[in-house]
Amino acid sequence: MRFSEIPLRSALLDRAPELASDPAVVGRVQRIVAAVFAPWVAILVPDRRVGVEVAAGRYGWPLIIVILCAGLAAVAIGTRLDLGPEVLAENAAIKPRPTIVSGADHKPAEVKTDREIDEATAHRTSVTRVKLGLDAGLGTPGRVLLLALAIFLLGRFVGGTPTMTRAMAAASLVSLPGAVRSAVTAMAAWNQTALASADLDSLVPTARLPVPTGHPALERLLGGVDLFTGWSVVILGFALAAAADLKATKAVVASAVGFVLYVLVTGAIMGGGGPPPGAGN
Repeated sequence: MRFSEIPLRSALLDRAPELASDPAVVGRVQRIVAAVFAPWVAILVPDRRVGVEVAAGRYGWPLIIVILCAGLAAVAIGTRLDLGPEVLAENAAIKPRPTIVSGADHKPAEVKTDREIDEATAHRTSVTRVKLGLDAGLGTPGRVLLLALAIFLLGRFVGGTPTMTRAMAAASLVSLPGAVRSAVTAMAAWNQTALASADLDSLVPTARLPVPTGHPALERLLGGVDLFTGWSVVILGFALAAAADLKATKAVVASAVGFVLYVLVTGAIMGGGGPPPGAGN
């Protein structure tokens, strides 16, 4: 067979016009597109769409979006990590131990050589990247699952009739603002030439709630609360009402009380309320 006779177009390309006109294929594509965009519409107009999504128990695409955005933030931060200055600063802070003279025995100071500094920097960078990846791939869905369990128990406690499917859908939607924060964090990280460990919490500083100076207790409580957290709390009120078949007023009050308790507990134990699940932090 001559080269000119080898077919250069695949069967799929040849059937493209036929597939594009097939109602079944078009309908399937439309359903996929609608399923991807429906969670975003829900969190933009939570009073109209959150209840519909939660009642239908749709949590697959929101959960995938949350995990993908968290992974995007982890990759962006990992590619910009530069922990060399930290290792150098730690090495410079080491005070040489006094030389111990015992006959001809002399113990040298424990200051790292340039090669050891490079190895320590590479090791610390690798460990940090692995931690970021594990947190995005395993920690994010784990936190969403814990949030779903909390929504389920809270709905039961206030007299509702939640199901775990609806609670999981509610938790996935509540976590979407955290996915937005992860995407913003990824863009902020890619705009940096290098990132140290101390820079990670200040990548999106404008989103944090303003805390009056001179109030350390308030700073401790609201250390991790930002605009995205507030967005999640608004969604939580509507999501809890749909997940547990509660009246809107009762669900909003229960969500507000639950959030305040969460901030108090995390502020007392971990030093500040954390961002929504999925947030790049």
